[in-house]
Amino acid sequence: MAGLQGPALIESRYGALGSGVQSLTIKGVVYTVPELLITMALNFDDSRAIDAGELPGGPFLFRSYDGQDQRVVALEFDADFRPLGEVRAQYPEWTGDEEYYPRHCGH
Repeated sequence: MAGLQGPALIESRYGALGSGVQSLTIKGVVYTVPELLITMALNFDDSRAIDAGELPGGPFLFRSYDGQDQRVVALEFDADFRPLGEVRAQYPEWTGDEEYYPRHCGH
């Protein structure tokens, strides 16, 4: 995975975008991906839940779309919802429109 970035890095680590599950059981509670968005305080007007997963060794994965930055966010977290790390990739890279995407959103 050395040298990978953007969509290639996210998909090499976590699988194809959208290929994860739509609910996770964490400490006996079932959370749908939209509920994870709320539970993790990521439920902004322009945010969208994509998928989730449980990673080998125990951490969990949640992928969402951050509309303000136009990026896909892959967030690893533990069973107490503490973030362990994240990878972001510009969404236009998945659609092939990266040449038209402004590198700085200006916010």
